[in-house]
Formats: sequence, C-alpha cells, structure tokens
Amino acid sequence: MTDSPATNSPSRGRIIGARVLLILGVLLTVVSILSTYVKREALDSDQFKQTSQELIASPAIQQQVAAELVNAFNANVDLSAELEGRLPENLQALAGPLAGISGQLVDRAAQELVTRPRAQDAFVTISSEAQAQFVKVLHGDTRGLETSNGNVVLDLRPLMLRLGDRFGFIEGYAAKFPQGSAQITIVKSDNLNTAQTVTHWLEQVANFIWILAVACWVGAIWLARGRRRQEVRSLGIGLGVVGVLVLLARWGAGKYFVDNLVQSDAVRPAASDAWNIITDSLAAAGWVALSVGILIAVGAWLVGPGARATSARASLAPVLERAGVAWGSFAVLMVAIIWILPIQVFRTTVVLVVMGVIGFVVFRRQLAAESAAVPVADAPAAVPAPPPDDAS
Repeated sequence: MTDSPATNSPSRGRIIGARVLLILGVLLTVVSILSTYVKREALDSDQFKQTSQELIASPAIQQQVAAELVNAFNANVDLSAELEGRLPENLQALAGPLAGISGQLVDRAAQELVTRPRAQDAFVTISSEAQAQFVKVLHGDTRGLETSNGNVVLDLRPLMLRLGDRFGFIEGYAAKFPQGSAQITIVKSDNLNTAQTVTHWLEQVANFIWILAVACWVGAIWLARGRRRQEVRSLGIGLGVVGVLVLLARWGAGKYFVDNLVQSDAVRPAASDAWNIITDSLAAAGWVALSVGILIAVGAWLVGPGARATSARASLAPVLERAGVAWGSFAVLMVAIIWILPIQVFRTTVVLVVMGVIGFVVFRRQLAAESAAVPVADAPAAVPAPPPDDAS
C-alpha cells in the first residue's frame, strides 16, 4: 500500500476512474446506512418492540402518555355527575368539590400507571400494533384502518381500561371508551405517497447495496496502482464525511420535527426524546462510519513516507516481527474497537475485520521489507590471536 515509484504511477484515466468509483462507493454507503436503518427500525417488528420499551422508559414520554390518558378520561367521563349519582341526596352538593379532588387523583393515578411493568408491556403491545399499521401503509395496504379514519394511530384504550380499574365507582366505565375513543394520530396515510416510494426502493436494496459499495472501494484501490495509499486515505476521509453527514442530517431533521411539526411546547420534550430514541441506530451508524474513516486515514498515514510515520514504524517493527505477538496484539485491538464502536449490524463487523486483516498483513509486509533493506553494519575485524609462547 506504500507509494510506488513514478514509473508505476497510474495513468490519468485510471486516476479519474478510481476517484469516480470512490465517490460512488461513498454515496452507496450513505444509501446503505439509510436503507439498513429503515429496514431495521421502521419495518422490523422485533426491533421496534425493543424501541417501544425504550420509549416508555423515558420520563418525558411517560409524562406525555399520562397527560393523554387524563385528557381522554376527562373527555369521556363526567366525574361530577358520576359522584352525584353515587352520593345520598343530602350530600349531592359535594359532588363538584369531590370531583376536583378526584381529578387530582386521576392525574396521579395516570402518572403511576405508566411506570408499572404491566402497563408498559401494554404500551409496547399497542405501539407494535401501530408499527404494524405503519408498515402496511408504507406497503400501500390501508385495509384495517377503518376505525382510525385511514390514519396510523396509537390506540390508548387498553391503558384507559387499566386506569379505570382504580375508579370502581364509575358505572359502565368500559362502555364510555368504545373502540377509537382514545387514539393519538401518528401519521396520516394520505400524506405518505413519497415515503411509500422511498421505502419500497430502500427495502429492495438494503440487503445488497453494501456489497456494491465495497466493490467500488476495491475497484478504486485496484485502479490506483502506484498511489494506492493516497486512495485509501481518500476512502477514510470519505467515510468520515459520510459519518458527519449522517449525524448532521439526523440532528437537522430532529430539530425541524420538534420545532416545526410539533405545535405544543408541552409535547416537545416527549417528541424530542422519541426522535432521539427512534433514530439512535442511525446515529450509531454515523459514529461508526466516522470512526472507521478516521482509523483508515490514520492507517494510510502510518504506512506513508513521512518522518513521523517512518519513526513510528521503526518503533513497532521489533514487536510486530514476531507473528504470535503481532497477531495477538491485532486481535486485542480489533476486539477493543468492535466493543467500543456502537456497531449494530453484523455485516459491518465482518467488513471491518476483513479490512483490518488485509491492512495489517500489508503493514507487516512493509515492515519486513524495510527491515530487510536496512544495511547490516560490517562486523569488526577479528583480532588475531597472539602467537604462542616459545617453549622453554
């Protein structure tokens, strides 16, 4: 991977071809990250169950869900009338004040409810049902959405019924919350035409587009004979740019979503938490791309002709010339990198390990070649032995 002599420098056509392949590989990497995110987060029901558990564990989201439960309760239950019907005639005048006190109890009961494991399990279930609706809509299937006016909704009715268990004095409580009476609209299905098209294409390419990206990188490095180190360095810089772009896109989209699409200031903390949790895997992919790009760029620098790089190689050579020590150190380093980086897709680990092995083999070969090229100092001339003493 070191620079070759000028006679082996690639032609202008090869340089242009390598650069085109490198840029194409970077663009395909961006598409691969987005398609993998969509497939795992939006379309994978098992993954979304885990995400739902993280959502309901957020205090801001718990508070917002509790507020929605209280709003639905107040919209469907007349506490004052319920209490008036239960009190003796001479005490019915107290129904209003008691309703105010009971309203505070409803607030407290709702806040306690959303922290309980069984209620959180119910939230995961209804969130998974909403995600299943969303996936159907993305695939163009709106059947089964009659009770939600064709929208994807979060149906809080199961939680409303659990909340009603604490207010047994309310007669016919379940009947006050028929199907569709406690719903939060997530998305309107008639506004998803573009999302349906984009999702279709991302879903189709998610399983193989990363192979095309890797093929472009390999092709670019192969074409750049004589300047492969520079091309590898450019690859590292390109991956770093991909990571930065993904992180900036996630931040910008989240800011737009929270500041412009969420109308109520009271809802924004919950919306912000929800966005951060739902896009956590996208942020992880961005950090992985940025970190791997930095590692590749550092590796390209380490095999370069600079004085510091040459000095670093000279320091490492005595250690890495022993195969057992070298590969043991490499294995420890790879395990540490994989453990530290937030890698969530197995194929990313495979690609990282393969790239690491190839780079380490090339690096050790360079060290061996440089060691062999160092002239060995002439050994000092042998000192002739003194003549033997004459026999007496």
